[in-house]
Amino acid sequence: MRHTYALIAIALLSTETLCGQTLTKHEAKLFVDSTGQVYTRADAPAYIFIAPADAEDQLTLVPSSDKAANPMQWDGPGKHYIVHKDKERNMDIRFRILADGEPPTTTMEFQSGLLFKYNNIFFAESGSSAILASQDDMSGVSQSYISVDDNNFSEFTQPLTFSGNKEYAIQIYSTDNVGNTENPTSYKVVTTTEAAVQMENIYFETNSTSLNAKSVAELNKLVEILKQFPHVHLEIGAHTDSKGNPSYNLGLSERRAQTVVDYLKSRSIPEGRLTAKGYGETMLVNECAKDVECPDAKHRENRRVEFVITKVDEN
Repeated sequence: MRHTYALIAIALLSTETLCGQTLTKHEAKLFVDSTGQVYTRADAPAYIFIAPADAEDQLTLVPSSDKAANPMQWDGPGKHYIVHKDKERNMDIRFRILADGEPPTTTMEFQSGLLFKYNNIFFAESGSSAILASQDDMSGVSQSYISVDDNNFSEFTQPLTFSGNKEYAIQIYSTDNVGNTENPTSYKVVTTTEAAVQMENIYFETNSTSLNAKSVAELNKLVEILKQFPHVHLEIGAHTDSKGNPSYNLGLSERRAQTVVDYLKSRSIPEGRLTAKGYGETMLVNECAKDVECPDAKHRENRRVEFVITKVDEN
């Protein structure tokens, strides 16, 4: 007996996504896993066809022959069912489609040589290696991509090795099996101990050594990181803007650095792992030198706190 409408196919429109240095094409597509489950991208317009089991080339457009009724749109991510009434067998045939609305998430994980990690900055030994770890909760990860030092994205296929005495700029992302594409995440890998890293949200108002709520929250993050990497020693360096007397600014920066060190010590970080250093206005990060008119937002950039790794104990 010939049963009709035994085949379902979905044709999806392709999309292009700008990712970093190149226009990378990641088309919306169908994916069928090893169990026969069908996945589609949740936001992709779809044309749905059915055909007899013994004549798969005889496609009929659903829901109608009216072109104005197509393409169709899923009403959101999750489970969707298309039900066909098989009159010959007097039964409903249900086709389940899973609409995937989320891209994968990708992180960089070191296999060897990691010394310290602060937010998206990795400090590592020369010769260290890292891999990309991706996860997708519905249709699964299709491929991960990486850009090193602003070069074009390429497929990630083997561990990365970081050598020399430098800083690497890394961007990574993944795409899933139906074409959802993750926004690139940026990392920095530092294989030199001379790099100074500016701490986020640690700023001081003019003539102040007080820590505000944002500063305390950021320092609490640093406390947890220092506990995770107990062999690392840091110099905490504070900097001022160029307003005021240079000798006063030097003393102010020393007090600010000590304020940060004292807070870390109060949260059980050993004093021997921390050094406070004030630099005053000697290392400005912008054009706002003495007698140069600048808005306070620009001066604020110079009132900053940085850290440098000074020593790593033997394990």
